[in-house]
Amino acid sequence: MTNSHTSIELQVNGKPYLFLVDAVDGTQTQLVNLVSSRSIGDTFSTGATITHARGSYCENYAPLGVLLLNEQGNVAYSFPVTQLEKQNAGGVYPVNVQVGLNYQLVVTTSASLA
Repeated sequence: MTNSHTSIELQVNGKPYLFLVDAVDGTQTQLVNLVSSRSIGDTFSTGATITHARGSYCENYAPLGVLLLNEQGNVAYSFPVTQLEKQNAGGVYPVNVQVGLNYQLVVTTSASLA
């Protein structure tokens, strides 16, 4: 099995946050806060608004993108993924989605598109 580094920059309540993971290819893996190593739900347990995003970036292919799951496990938002080997990083784009306790930021990666 191989790993794919995946990361995304989020603007939340006017401040930048970086979430990342070295995901085992073929499994769903939760991204964590670079500074605190906490999940997005733990980072913003009292609630917050993701206003913008930059990224997300993945070494291999992530067919569903990076998913923000709500407390019931339903998709609240899907962030598109850029393969850095194939194109340059994109710019900041608006999101405007709420996040709170028990939310998760996950990615499922697969082998490189070959």
